[in-house]
Amino acid sequence: MFSSPFLSKQALHGCFLLLCTATVGSILQIVGGNWDVTSHLLLKPETFFTPSHTLLYGGILLLSISAVVAAYILIGNYEIRKDPLSFSFKFLIIGSALSIISGPSDFIWHEIFGVDGFLSPTHLLLITGMLVNSIGTVMGLIRISSHLKDQYYSVVNRMLLVIGFIALWVNLITYVYIFSLPISNGEVFNFNLPPLLESLLALIFLPLINSCIILLTIDIFKKFGYTSLVGIGIVILTAFTNILPSQELSAFLPYYLLSAVPLIFIDLLNYGKLPFLRKISFLKNRSILVGATAGSLFYVIGFPLLPLALGNYLMPLNLTNMGFTTLVDIIPVFVNSFSFVFPSTLAIGAIVGLISSILYGQVHKYIKNRIQTRVR
Repeated sequence: MFSSPFLSKQALHGCFLLLCTATVGSILQIVGGNWDVTSHLLLKPETFFTPSHTLLYGGILLLSISAVVAAYILIGNYEIRKDPLSFSFKFLIIGSALSIISGPSDFIWHEIFGVDGFLSPTHLLLITGMLVNSIGTVMGLIRISSHLKDQYYSVVNRMLLVIGFIALWVNLITYVYIFSLPISNGEVFNFNLPPLLESLLALIFLPLINSCIILLTIDIFKKFGYTSLVGIGIVILTAFTNILPSQELSAFLPYYLLSAVPLIFIDLLNYGKLPFLRKISFLKNRSILVGATAGSLFYVIGFPLLPLALGNYLMPLNLTNMGFTTLVDIIPVFVNSFSFVFPSTLAIGAIVGLISSILYGQVHKYIKNRIQTRVR
């Protein structure tokens, strides 16, 4: 529908460079943010000048530059304002504005109310800005891909899309975590939700996110290998930001890295690379099996933070009574409950993932029909 040229070659490459900058900023932002959360949960000495803050605010800086350039392009180019690419630029402007506002707002909040928890108004503002930025980046890369005729730019765009999807996936997971992790009790305000609600949010939305993101990558890339790259990227990012900062948690790293195997299996399954499964009739609806498999992995992918979210639903866990101090304290609970919690989450995640894949298919069909109607 949108394959006709809408910009000169020079302007098109300028927009592409803008999206490259935004993609790098988006991944730096979420890497720094995740690392910073882990540092807080490990009670590591906190100053402003930390490696995690450097990555976080470096990402915000790059995204802010992208947003300024995007605003300049929107103001000066009438054609691009009519094109769907403009939605991407608007998302970058809004997301960057939210992220920038959250910085001084968080400083003022700390000055007035002292140490806060994960779910505070300023943290929610920052994470919302990060999510909006990652959505805008992926939208822009998808949109501009149809205009990049040069093979070099097309390959680079696909690699950037892999990075963009990794950032988007982790941002969505983090957005669920901010409501579902029971670590929002500050000096003045306790923003923790009721324990049952926290657990239910994790059990519903994390499998849904996994399922929909995997199905979306399949629809966008339409080529074997890219879904595996996105899945492996999620595992590596989590390993570096949530596991490696702790020596005790690092003991689980070899087992955690194995969670990439089922994600690669999904890619092999979807593109018929598994000879022993090709003739099975249910593979006519591969998306359902893909969605169920992706959804079932949410607990494994969520290590080491997710056991906190399920502590009052699938485990008899009370952080206060157990003397919870740092993230390392969750290890005994995780190990002792794994034989029950892991199969339970596999079943729950598979069911939610299956439902998500059906809903995704309906929404995809609706959007496709709307586009065809507009073309006519």
